[in-house]
Amino acid sequence: MKLLKLILLIVLVSCSTNDDTNSGSDGSDDFYKGMDLSFQSELEAYDIDYKDGNGNSVELLDFVKSKGTNLVRLKLWHTPQNGENGLSDVKAYAQKIKSKNMDFLLNFHYSDYWADPGTQTPPTAWQNMTFEQLKVAIYSYTKDVVAQLNAQNTLPDIIQIGNETNSGFLWDYGRVWDNFSDNWSNYAALVSEAIRAIKEVDTENNIRIMLHHSDVERAIFFFNELQAFSLDFDIIGLSYYPQFHTKDLNLVTSKLNELANTFNKDILMVEVAYPFTLQWNDNQTNFIGSSDQILVEFSPSPQGQKAYIEWLIQTVKNIPGNHGIGFCYWAPDWVAFEGNEVTSTSGTSWENQCLFDFELKALPALDVFNSK
Repeated sequence: MKLLKLILLIVLVSCSTNDDTNSGSDGSDDFYKGMDLSFQSELEAYDIDYKDGNGNSVELLDFVKSKGTNLVRLKLWHTPQNGENGLSDVKAYAQKIKSKNMDFLLNFHYSDYWADPGTQTPPTAWQNMTFEQLKVAIYSYTKDVVAQLNAQNTLPDIIQIGNETNSGFLWDYGRVWDNFSDNWSNYAALVSEAIRAIKEVDTENNIRIMLHHSDVERAIFFFNELQAFSLDFDIIGLSYYPQFHTKDLNLVTSKLNELANTFNKDILMVEVAYPFTLQWNDNQTNFIGSSDQILVEFSPSPQGQKAYIEWLIQTVKNIPGNHGIGFCYWAPDWVAFEGNEVTSTSGTSWENQCLFDFELKALPALDVFNSK
């Protein structure tokens, strides 16, 4: 009997070690199936009637969790120009996320509005500072935000330092593009101050730190440049949008694998999306509206959108060294709807890439989130 128990114990240990080949290098068993729900701070006020696939009304966060979503990403603007996505919004929605036992990814834009590779405008409050003053500002601001989240027991699981920082951030202080191609030390110094602030609050080192590049194909150059500065970060965050990036899926796969093998970092596809139609449901021009913007492998249909997510999950899970830790679908909730003239007729350029159709019913792609 003792021998039988020993054999069973060995089998159980072996299974627990090898059964989940998709865990991150930190030992986590979770493969992230996330969503960026930053628009909820605005959209919740309109009581949008999201529905399940059968047309039954649902509460959004409860519903996406039931479908398998285990990570929610929120962007943070310093002093928002439109009043949305400020710290009070983030704190309020972070409480909802944590109450559902979901992980929380905080995306610092370090701007008062959208930051992307072509626009990295410092907060108005930080403009005209010296570089040394800016280092103090990013440290103090980052520490205050993280401390406030910690105080309400909603410490993020992942913090993203800057959004789509291909060209650096906080221009021109931390710009690393065009005439500033020799400015990597300044960019690294600013990132280091943000990291220092996070770690001074997170004394147990529970937060994983991510740097975000928006182009899978060209990210290797960016992270190569940073190697000399030994930045203390954990995750390479990447975007993949076929309308903006390469449509060669073999190249996407090879670049992901090369990143993992070169830098030995976990990889999170932190922004992805795909259309379920090329039609539109409001008066705003959409980001995707023609067949030359999509992938030949996946039709712009509910089933094509689902197949794209299935391909993505498998591709990320196959990244070498178990370094593929998941994905985050961008703005699955940014639907067009009736009720508010501004929002319903000109408020979204994304409704055909949402995970809810034009009747606000859940699309088949959401079923993939429950995949193991």
